[in-house]
Amino acid sequence: MTIKPYLAERLIAELAVQRVSLLTRRVLSTALSRRRNSQITKTDASPVTVADFAVQALLIAAIHSAFPSDAFVGEEDASELRSDPELARQVWELVSSTRLEDTECEALLAVPRDVEEMCDIIDLGGKGKGGRSGRFWALDPIDGTASFIKNQQYAVSLALVEDGREVLGVLGCPNLLLSEGAARVRETRVDETGLGLMLSAVRGQGALVRAMGTGALKEGRRVDRRGGRKAVELRELHFIDSSLSAATLSGKVRELAEVAGAAYPGTEIYSSHMRYAALILGGRAHVQVRFPASRRPPWCIWDHVGAQLIYTESGGGKITDLRGRPVDFGTGRDMMGNYGLIAADESVHGRILELVTEMLERTGDISPVEA
Repeated sequence: MTIKPYLAERLIAELAVQRVSLLTRRVLSTALSRRRNSQITKTDASPVTVADFAVQALLIAAIHSAFPSDAFVGEEDASELRSDPELARQVWELVSSTRLEDTECEALLAVPRDVEEMCDIIDLGGKGKGGRSGRFWALDPIDGTASFIKNQQYAVSLALVEDGREVLGVLGCPNLLLSEGAARVRETRVDETGLGLMLSAVRGQGALVRAMGTGALKEGRRVDRRGGRKAVELRELHFIDSSLSAATLSGKVRELAEVAGAAYPGTEIYSSHMRYAALILGGRAHVQVRFPASRRPPWCIWDHVGAQLIYTESGGGKITDLRGRPVDFGTGRDMMGNYGLIAADESVHGRILELVTEMLERTGDISPVEA
């Protein structure tokens, strides 16, 4: 019997993301309760800060123990924890108390032994460089911190990159509630009774969605967005965007929608990875185009990697930058080789790229040679 590639990596990654998703829900529940009861004190660190550090520590601990030769790229480093013992104590309290209820599954996931090791593990991500050769894991502990603290949509992202290419992506969406047959993620439609959904994919093996739980992984179902061979028309496009994001220009997306003859706005989601989730779980007409607000600083790898693989593995999706170039995840922590983003069904991607190129040439943002 042939063993599927990355089987062990996928299992550990999915369990690790599920475990930390439980942590984020616990932090959020406590924060909302204390806010209602006005019990927050001056010594309490931001719930987002505490959760960010704790999630990164637990994710890297699990992966590093199982695959000790792999490198990491993470958003956080431990310098703040080393200089603030009270913050470190609050983070350690979460790290040391978060467990899956299934003992066999929990036994597969390592935990830091003490505060010092916790800080060292966090630094594996914060000081990691990425690059074009070898294997590294990229993670975003809590993507969408502003929406997280409002109890809206946020994500935990973990991806494996090998020789500059995504090979595995796992996305935990702890607040995501999606009814059977529904094709639209909504910012304020929150799973109050369950634990949200997980999306995952391995290159060449398709994408899965499953409900998250407190123990072993629940059964997943295949995500297949192909839905027939009829080409998507420009006027049918449903734009996924964030008018609140400082990193992108929503006005340009509105202009593109007008040129395409499509409605705008479509779906508004703040979290970068949750916008990808809306693409993955949406219909073939769902599209995401991101015009950078500035060429500097460049976008961070952890805001995109993994979720893009899940989208393309879910069937019929194509992703390039605004110049039509493939996205390059081998340039280190920052996406230095790309400018902007077009994620759309392959039947309409080329026409969107043509419209975008015309827009950018008209405004002088991009030359025909660059395009």
